[in-house]
Amino acid sequence: MNLVGNAIKFTPEGGRIELAARKVDDKVRVEVRDNGPGIPSEQQQQIFEAFVRLSQTGSATEGTGLGLAITARLVELHGGKLGIESRPGQGSCFYFSLPIVTATQEQLDPANIARPRAAGTPRILIVEDNVATGQLIQSQLASSGYETLRCDRPERAIHMAVEFQPDAITLDLLMKPIHGLEVLQRLKDDPLTSKIPVIVVTIADQPAVGSAVCADEYLLKPVDKATLLAAIERCLHSRGRAAPTRAILVVEDDVSTREMIVELLTVHGYAVNTAGDGAEARASVARSLPELVILDLVLPKMSGFDLLAEWRANPRTAELSVFVLTSKDLSKEEEKYVRAHAESLFQKQNSWREPLIKQLERVVASTPTLVGDA
Repeated sequence: MNLVGNAIKFTPEGGRIELAARKVDDKVRVEVRDNGPGIPSEQQQQIFEAFVRLSQTGSATEGTGLGLAITARLVELHGGKLGIESRPGQGSCFYFSLPIVTATQEQLDPANIARPRAAGTPRILIVEDNVATGQLIQSQLASSGYETLRCDRPERAIHMAVEFQPDAITLDLLMKPIHGLEVLQRLKDDPLTSKIPVIVVTIADQPAVGSAVCADEYLLKPVDKATLLAAIERCLHSRGRAAPTRAILVVEDDVSTREMIVELLTVHGYAVNTAGDGAEARASVARSLPELVILDLVLPKMSGFDLLAEWRANPRTAELSVFVLTSKDLSKEEEKYVRAHAESLFQKQNSWREPLIKQLERVVASTPTLVGDA
């Protein structure tokens, strides 16, 4: 979408834009061609850098200059590379190749993947035959610290519940080939799964029917995240389990500043983990979602801008709360981007300690202190 949008923006009225895809060896190559003005060779590598924008003669340049940088990073995360072929006056071709992976639904079924339970992390099984809805529920729970399993084949729901023993199950009703009510009845009849709380999440407004077969909660689609999380927490409480406790991640390469932030947070009762560079921060978040990230922008190995862009592009971390704390002198475009993609921006050269704590109190509950390295 970004490449097509750029082609439309830079191709004059009456021009031609072509989208094509073809197999090349074990990859698929996707191309977006236009017959616009083209890009000079000296600018062709610069355009993939953050905040670099091409200017058009006689017109203002729109955008932040981040689209291609984020697109390139997304392609890299999928094992490909974004490239360009262009000559001034002859148009441009942006292209990327992605590996072709042949797999059946059975091979990708979560039931076939061994997952050791993370210590203390509640596990939720999502039974939903609509892939998009299942992924949405999964991202909402994962971003709140839950371990998730998704089952998009209702006939396998009982098998997965028995094998993985989740702490709770979300269940759609209008599914095929087995209706959700039949799945619910089987779950409650099986002694191996009868004690697992079931939260019905459906478009069918029939809570009395759900109650008749012992649904623990009944939510109507579309369900917002707060309502879903509240229902999950009630079910966990009924089993003597607690919602995930997550620490604040402090990403700061300067040791003295990092220690100062950690001390400030621990004095106020917050659990804290730390990362000394961008690569450590990325690995820490990939391993376990923090409650919130306090992020410096100038970091070794991977900048705060790159981390922020990557986290916002990933459904698992799209809603991760980020406070930016930096001494970098931001350009207008950089400040605009940070304010659009982070909850708060604090400058180290200003008085930031008290405002940061006040803002934290609005979004994070105090927890027992835990300080460690990423």
